[in-house]
Order: sequence, then C-alpha cells, then structure tokens
Amino acid sequence: MVAIVVTLEANPGKTAALLEALEENAIGSRQEAGCSKWEYSQHIDDPNKFAIYETYDDEAAIKAHKSSDHFLHWVQRNQQENLIANKQAGIYRVL
Repeated sequence: MVAIVVTLEANPGKTAALLEALEENAIGSRQEAGCSKWEYSQHIDDPNKFAIYETYDDEAAIKAHKSSDHFLHWVQRNQQENLIANKQAGIYRVL
C-alpha cells in the first residue's frame, strides 16, 4: 500500500473555493477502485492551510488516479482560479 501526503495553503480570499475543490476531488477519488482512503483536514490555527491523506493499493492505482477526469479537473481548476499559494506533496510506502 502507498500513501500520498499533501499540504496546501490557499491564496488570500480563496479558502472557500479551495474547500469546494477539495470536496469535489474527494468525491471522485473515493470512488476509484484502488483508493482505500482519501481524507482532508483544515488546520486548527490557520484555516487557510489544509492536509490531504490518501492511500492506494499500489503505484498503478496512483497513476490511474492522476489520469482520472476528476483529478485533471482539480488541477485545471486550481490553475485557472489560482487557489493554491503553497503545496508540498510526497508518495510514501505504508509500513
């Protein structure tokens, strides 16, 4: 099993739109065959910061996720609306 861990910070004035985009991505991702978990959280002290935690059966499932229509829509929406100020992401082997 592999995990994707992402931290995001919304651009000023974009928090509500980023939350909406996260929910859209979550709905699509949770329906994918290889996805066992997809959750996101909002930072307690800074509501402009978010964390995403996703687990997939294997790297092939991640590849399928990244080529899915809903993920490509997520990427396009973030680019068009300039939602994200900062992003860090990594893929991890679940131990």
